Amino acid sequence: MTRLAGRGYVQLRHIFVQLPDSDKPRASIVGRAVHERRHRALLLYLLLLTCWPWLKENEKPLAASVWIRALTPPKGGGLTWSPSTLSRAWLDLEEMGLIEERTRQGRATTIIPRREDGAEEYEVPGGRTDRWNTYFSIPDAFWNEEIFAKLSLPGLAMLLIIAKETSKKKEMYLPYNKAKEWYGISAKSAQNGIADLDKAGLLHRREEHLLAPLSPTGYTVRNWYSLKGDFGNEARKAQAKLADKERRARLKAREKQKKSPTFKGEKP
Repeated sequence: MTRLAGRGYVQLRHIFVQLPDSDKPRASIVGRAVHERRHRALLLYLLLLTCWPWLKENEKPLAASVWIRALTPPKGGGLTWSPSTLSRAWLDLEEMGLIEERTRQGRATTIIPRREDGAEEYEVPGGRTDRWNTYFSIPDAFWNEEIFAKLSLPGLAMLLIIAKETSKKKEMYLPYNKAKEWYGISAKSAQNGIADLDKAGLLHRREEHLLAPLSPTGYTVRNWYSLKGDFGNEARKAQAKLADKERRARLKAREKQKKSPTFKGEKP
């Protein structure tokens, strides 16, 4: 599935994690998924967007068994999936406004995603940089290394939050008492999510000691967070540059082929 997408990562709009208007409630879909405990729905939507570059061209929808196999690690672990839990997750996504109304084609169902906040039809954000289309990336290692099966729902939420906040910078600051206001998740969920990422070996934490004369120790600690490995800021930027270079090479090769005297167009 990830190989067919041909990019190496999925693009996710910032509005998936946090809405842009600072004078309005900022919690978005990720916060809602945590609050309503829709872990399966969140994973399924991420996989749908990962596959969408090629899935939208498919004449026939994928069978339920294909989605279940993709979401079930060969070595076990993570959530359990069955036809009934898959159907429930699709229904949850429909209720959250993240997919269009489902239509049956034989024994399979056609699924069309909506934008990450559910407000419009889905389009890949591409190179647009306005506040409704600014995006971050999650590398295919999330699926290929079965990280999706290792993280709890709070861990998944914090992975998305930190990835969003470090799309343009190397680290982020998050006081737990601001998690509800900024992202719609409780301080406890944020704390548990950070611990989950740390346990999975995905988190880097930097402590900054600040003077606080009235505190018992005379200072306070501010924690800055970033992601490790393929999920780090530098790794994701390098991956995006490589994907863009490969895309340009494919376009150049296609144009060269069209100019060839033996070119007869696409085969039916």
